[in-house]
Amino acid sequence: MKYLQLLLGQSEEIIHPMHEFVAEHDEYGSYRLLQWNPAVGETNTMIFYAEGPSGPYESALEDVSTILDHEIVPAEENAFYLYVRERLDAGAQRLTDAFTHGSLVVMPPIEFRSDRRIGLTVVGTAGSLQQALDEAPASVDVDVQRVGQYDASRMNAANALSERQSEAVTVALEIGYYETPREAGVAEVAAHLDCAPGTAAEHLRKAEAALVHGVISNS
Repeated sequence: MKYLQLLLGQSEEIIHPMHEFVAEHDEYGSYRLLQWNPAVGETNTMIFYAEGPSGPYESALEDVSTILDHEIVPAEENAFYLYVRERLDAGAQRLTDAFTHGSLVVMPPIEFRSDRRIGLTVVGTAGSLQQALDEAPASVDVDVQRVGQYDASRMNAANALSERQSEAVTVALEIGYYETPREAGVAEVAAHLDCAPGTAAEHLRKAEAALVHGVISNS
């Protein structure tokens, strides 16, 4: 049993309007698909988590013609959960079919990144994973980030991090933030991330909390 970590680059013709909306507005951070109904057909029912203001997001959502029903619930400060039921158009159906056929398991969450790519992990046999790559629509640029044997504890910890949290921890490791004695501080991490020190500290705090939670949950 193997896994693939993928980044899917999307053409302008198939990117979802709400992914485009979040990518265009700097006030939104992590945007993740947490769960979905496994019986995906002509419609899909999903739960998202988003960091950012819910009001402008909901206003934009109401203009998307494929949305059938939705509900927004506040999460922690400046974040929310979204329950949404949507009709899949042809492009979304092809992308969904390629990576959700019966011999694959998609590991939540799915990350809708600020660079307009989708980050996801799929698990299956070597043959089923190759089939998914072969069946990916021509309008999707598939970038294989990692291939390996499935290990639930390691993968769950990695998948718990958002795009920016993962980037922050990676930078912190590279520049010596976690060395003893410490070789770099939050200000240096922030400089590499091109953000304020307070923002960098928040990314690191949330990443560390997620990783510790993952270790405790799997111990």
